[in-house]
Amino acid sequence: MAINLAKKASDKVVERFKKSSVTEGLFNSKYKWTGVSTLLVYTIDNLALQDYDKTSTTGSRFGTMTEVGDTVQEMTVSDDKSFNGSIDKGNNTAQMMVKSASSILRRTTDEVLIPYVDKYRLQKLCDGAGTKKYSVSMTKTNAIETILTAGAAMSNALVPKNGRVLYIGETEAIKVKLADQVVGVDKLAEESIVNGVIGEIDGAQVRIVPDSYLPSGVVFMIVRRGCACAPKKVETYRILEDHPDIDGHVVQGRFLHDCFVLDTLKGGIYVAYSTAEPTDDDQT
Repeated sequence: MAINLAKKASDKVVERFKKSSVTEGLFNSKYKWTGVSTLLVYTIDNLALQDYDKTSTTGSRFGTMTEVGDTVQEMTVSDDKSFNGSIDKGNNTAQMMVKSASSILRRTTDEVLIPYVDKYRLQKLCDGAGTKKYSVSMTKTNAIETILTAGAAMSNALVPKNGRVLYIGETEAIKVKLADQVVGVDKLAEESIVNGVIGEIDGAQVRIVPDSYLPSGVVFMIVRRGCACAPKKVETYRILEDHPDIDGHVVQGRFLHDCFVLDTLKGGIYVAYSTAEPTDDDQT
């Protein structure tokens, strides 16, 4: 850590670039985590179809009776992150008071916490995906077809088309922007896809993210909203003035959260990897 004391310098701080969350609004809010860290989610099993026997006189004509079963998924919030920084009054005075506690708190949230949470969630979504397609090579010639094929696989698995979000890194998105199918569409649709703001491909909202946000090897992923939940158990952000241990301010924050793919809805996540499918040896 370096404390750069000013000799003669501007009292303005050069801000860094930042990016708003790319995953907020994606998750299931049905479950309540208030007062608990572990949640059990029950899913009722379906009953199997049988042949109706209209001539039977010895038992139920509806077939063998079975008790309705259930499965349970246990989810425990575990990712607990924090930050803790001091602003010494002496150093800050020598630096022309460029360190505002409130701006440091906001900057740490925007530039450190939010990107971390987005990457954490996207990793969890990939890990829990119901469909993982390996050895996918996307070019500007086949980019749209590759994405449409993924969407068709989801539709064939009965995943509703509405509410789908396509995540793709900046580098892979270039191939989509240059695709012949995109260049040939009308101007409004072309601009929406190229800009990556409100564009859609096959009904899926396109969210172009920095390459570093996606797990290694991911070409793109399609996620249907509500297939996962992202509980936030603790959100603490504070500025302590006149701290007893230092002459100055202390900036602190804590974020206890997690991300879980719901077992019965994991088919709503499709991940395309450029890498080969891992073997048992790779996973040990």
